[in-house]
Order: sequence, then C-alpha cells, then structure tokens
Amino acid sequence: MASATKRAQAANLVEAPERALEAIGRKYHSKMRTLDASSDSLSDGVVVPALREAIVEGVLAPGSRLSEVQVAKQLDVSRTPMREAFAQLEREGLVTVVARDVAEIYTVRTALECLAVQLCAENITTLGRAQLEDVIGEMRANVAANDPAAYVDALDRFYSIVMTLADNRTLHATHASLMGPVRRLRRIAMARGGRMRASFEQAVKIKDAIATGDKRVQDLMREQLRGACEAATAVLKETEGG
Repeated sequence: MASATKRAQAANLVEAPERALEAIGRKYHSKMRTLDASSDSLSDGVVVPALREAIVEGVLAPGSRLSEVQVAKQLDVSRTPMREAFAQLEREGLVTVVARDVAEIYTVRTALECLAVQLCAENITTLGRAQLEDVIGEMRANVAANDPAAYVDALDRFYSIVMTLADNRTLHATHASLMGPVRRLRRIAMARGGRMRASFEQAVKIKDAIATGDKRVQDLMREQLRGACEAATAVLKETEGG
C-alpha cells in the first residue's frame, strides 16, 4: 500500500508541471478570444508569454527538455506557432537547442531529404530542372560575394524547390516542422571555415544527380547532411563552451 502511495505521489509530481503549463496556456488563450488568432498571433499572444512565464516562475525547471509536440498539445496550439515561439525564446536565451536535439533532427532530415531527392530524380521535369538551375545560380553568386546570410536564404529555397518537386504533401509538411531549430546554427556555421563553399559544391552535385536521374542522388544528399550536422554541432558546442 505504501509503495502504491509513493508511486501515486511521484506521478503527481511529474504531472504537476504539465497541469500548471496547461493552466497558464488557458489564461493566455482567454486573452486571445476576442482576437482573430492567426498562427503569428498565437505565437506572440499565447505560446511565447506562456512559456516565458512557466520558465521564469519555475513551472519548467532549468534543464527541462521541451518537446514541440507535447508542449503544443498542452497549450492547445498547432506546431507552427510552437516553432516560431521556440525561435523567439532561443533568441531571448530562455531555451537552447542541445547537441542531442541537433543529431536527432538531422537523422530525421536525412531520411526525409534522401527520399525527397529520390522522388525528384524519378519525376524531374524541364521546369523543375530550370528551377534548380536558377536557385543554384543564386547560391553561386552568394558564394562569390562571400555572403553567408544570402547563401542560407538561397539554400532554403533550394530545399523548398526539392520538396515541392518531390510532390508529397506529408513529406513536405514533416520536413518543414524540423527546420526552425537548426536555421540559426546553420547561419553561424556557413560563415566559418569553408562550410559555405563545401555546401554549395555538394548542392551542385545533388542538382546534377536529380537532373540526370543519377541513382547516387541519395548518397550525395546523405553526405551533404552529414557535413551540415557536423557543422551545426560544432557551432553549438562552441556556444555551450564545450
């Protein structure tokens, strides 16, 4: 009986922060009821202030691991405002992306993007080839100008085109949900040690493989993401003082 009581008490301790966060979320939702709550307003009006309050008030203990899916459920929002809120709170220094998160994200990205490039290579059209050539031209100009910020914007468009040409809505949506946490790290990494040029040269190989239906296209994408993950992890470890 005593052991059952202890288990119940332990379960209550685990559930208490979850219930408290849900209550905080309901409070901010009530303030939004008279507004037209778009994704942007939900991020600014509910998710950011709710998480900020939970962190400052100790509802979420230092070092707590936040699951985007779980917190979205607790705050009764979709994952789009969650991604925006996490990015904002990261800029404020209230949440951080940790190396394990980056490794997990890139593991899933590799699976998704390897599938995407394979689908592109199998179904590439004349228009698709032109779109890829166009964005590669932008990326080449950014490398020549040594402009990492503009290069990352063009690289985002490259991946967006790949996902569009893959023509799979579930794949596209799942991929989009992963991108927020790594964008800041990627922007920093691209400014360092030849990463931008290495990324571009590999992107050209991927583009050529898609255009010609080369069976090596998945291997080329896998190699690109391996380098990207290593660069992002290195940036994160420097930020953490590791």
